[in-house]
Amino acid sequence: MKKYLLIASLGLALLGCDNGTQVPKPEPGKQTSLTETAVDIAQDKYTLLNTPLPTDELGASAPYVVEFFWFGCPHCYSLEPLVKAFRQDNQDIQFITIPAAPNQRWEIEARIYYAMEALGVKESHYDRVFKIYADKRNEKRYPTLDEVADLFSDAGITREALEQQMNSQEVSILIERSRRLFDQAELTGVPALIINGKYQLDFAKLDGEQFAKDFMQTIRALGEK
Repeated sequence: MKKYLLIASLGLALLGCDNGTQVPKPEPGKQTSLTETAVDIAQDKYTLLNTPLPTDELGASAPYVVEFFWFGCPHCYSLEPLVKAFRQDNQDIQFITIPAAPNQRWEIEARIYYAMEALGVKESHYDRVFKIYADKRNEKRYPTLDEVADLFSDAGITREALEQQMNSQEVSILIERSRRLFDQAELTGVPALIINGKYQLDFAKLDGEQFAKDFMQTIRALGEK
């Protein structure tokens, strides 16, 4: 029986990472298997996008989940352990992560993410980058690029190499795609999870008492829609 981590809330919320609706704290729980009436679980726990995301462009096929996030968002950081648990236990569902870049501040972190991907350290250093942003919130500031680059020193990546990749044409193209998809989905903040390109999970509608269980079951149910 797998128990999900209790996600601790963060005291400092940086302005603008969500639209005012905080992600509820999940309670420990267990995942239950999908039943023949699983689609009914979703009920009204989602918003239907006016314009579905382009599945072909994303290289996706149903069932799949698109997650928009920002390294500087405390709610994204709080949700991350549950996202990891979902991905581990639902490997039949494709999971696509997109760093949101709707403004100049968030674009910095989106470029860091895509540079990590290009440099081959996204999987190994993703958690480290998330954590340094969480740690620096206690100091009410963002980490400097030098501090972020230091995280990659064990992989032989210098600040110069990181910055060069952040400013590359390839990353700039991905930034434009991120911005366009964020706008197309009419998102106002993160974290945002969109299932099969058209169902945006409504965190506020999930069961606050059994958040982890409802989170898992609702995403799977929407994947079946």
